[in-house]
Amino acid sequence: MLTVSKAKSHLGGLVDEVQEGAPVILVHGDKLAKLERYEPLDPDADSPRIEAMLLEAIKGPHAPYSRAEMEAVLGKVIRENRKR
Repeated sequence: MLTVSKAKSHLGGLVDEVQEGAPVILVHGDKLAKLERYEPLDPDADSPRIEAMLLEAIKGPHAPYSRAEMEAVLGKVIRENRKR
């Protein structure tokens, strides 16, 4: 474990360690962060995994608003504009 301030001057070496398979834990106050190797997905080989990630994103908190939600927002805007 390293503090963020100590890690700044050793970032290149830490990235090398992570690439060799050793995760690095950083401490910032009372918060911890883990640096670990990232392997980009291969669209041909990992298509089921990519599809699962996309489906999860669609259902997640950043999914588009439903029609009912958009109509509720529109109704609120119209009501607020009528008051002006």
